[in-house]
Amino acid sequence: MNDRKFLDDKNKEILKIGIILLIVFFAFWYIDALKGLLLGAYSVFRPIMYGLVIAFIINLPMNFFQEKLFGRLIDKNKHRTLVLALSLSLSWIIFFGLFTIMLTVFIPELVAAISSLIDNIPVFMDKLIEYLNNQKLFNQIAAEVINKLNKLDIENITKDITSLVNGKDMGLLSKTSSLFNSFSSWLMSVIMGFFFSIYVSMNKKALRDGSNKLFYANFDDKTVEHINYFAKLTYDSFSRFFETKLLSCLSIGTICFIGMLLLKLPMAGMIAILVGAFDIIPYFGPLIATGIGVILIFIQSPSQALVFLVFVLAIQQLQEKILYPLVIGKRQGLPAIWIFISVFIGAGLFGIVGMVTSMPIATVIYNLIQDNIKIKLGQKNFDMAKIDEINNKTYEQMREEKMNS
Repeated sequence: MNDRKFLDDKNKEILKIGIILLIVFFAFWYIDALKGLLLGAYSVFRPIMYGLVIAFIINLPMNFFQEKLFGRLIDKNKHRTLVLALSLSLSWIIFFGLFTIMLTVFIPELVAAISSLIDNIPVFMDKLIEYLNNQKLFNQIAAEVINKLNKLDIENITKDITSLVNGKDMGLLSKTSSLFNSFSSWLMSVIMGFFFSIYVSMNKKALRDGSNKLFYANFDDKTVEHINYFAKLTYDSFSRFFETKLLSCLSIGTICFIGMLLLKLPMAGMIAILVGAFDIIPYFGPLIATGIGVILIFIQSPSQALVFLVFVLAIQQLQEKILYPLVIGKRQGLPAIWIFISVFIGAGLFGIVGMVTSMPIATVIYNLIQDNIKIKLGQKNFDMAKIDEINNKTYEQMREEKMNS
């Protein structure tokens, strides 16, 4: 009897790569149909997605209250449902409180800041030209800068910024009308998602147990372990990111507000909210918020704009060196290049939402790649000293070794 395998390991890998490439090709070829299919699926599953997102957000404080507050005051082994209900109720009260503050304070201030920036760009350019004209020490440089600024079409730049805010990527203003047109459908999805999130939060252990039973019934043990590892890695990456970022936003926004009041800088509330809100975007958020703040303050006083710039850079260093290690604790452990690339890709694909969620997604991918590398190198009994050895070799040495081999 012939025991020879139909495909050996090498050909299996080639077949896998071929199938993946074929799927990618057809996905790009039928991109419009695929997009329509995904949008249709999204509209059907939107309440469930909303519910899962809300449940994830609620679960962060809920776990804390279960373990640190009600779990210590009440015997959770005897009164598990009561501890769960109290933790969930308090989490919802906090959620609705923060949501109300966001709608009544944060969003109006952010809209006011962006609107003020767009409206005052021509004023800012005039002030900048006037300021440069008064700088006697830099007359030649100032003259060249002024010449360049005078060539700029400020009106068109303002229109471009307005169209960017209204554009497909950002969708902040253009989507408002469509939001009202489909308000009833959206509201129904939110309400259904709300009730679904309560069910998920109250029954998360039963759902987890049921999922694992389903997986063990249909897959081998190793596959189920991989699925559980991926799920826990994803949850840990997202929860750690949002916990640290929310603390970061709150701390830098509060410090910025108090500092601006002490320094008697204008628009303290609006700019502090702007700095705190944009801090949720890795790396680029603080830069964007600082730039907008400098422009808005510069219109009133160039010297105060410089003071604000130095102050914000100082509190960002304070946040990075002291607040993160002491208050927030361990970080995501993601290399800077991964953060930059993930934010760029996230912004290009999904706009603001992509920029915010890019870092935890990149963390998951990075950890999976690192795990795979360690497993493969371990299987080869690879000596890590070889990496330093090959890095230190010059092109001439490598060429000579190649010729002699």
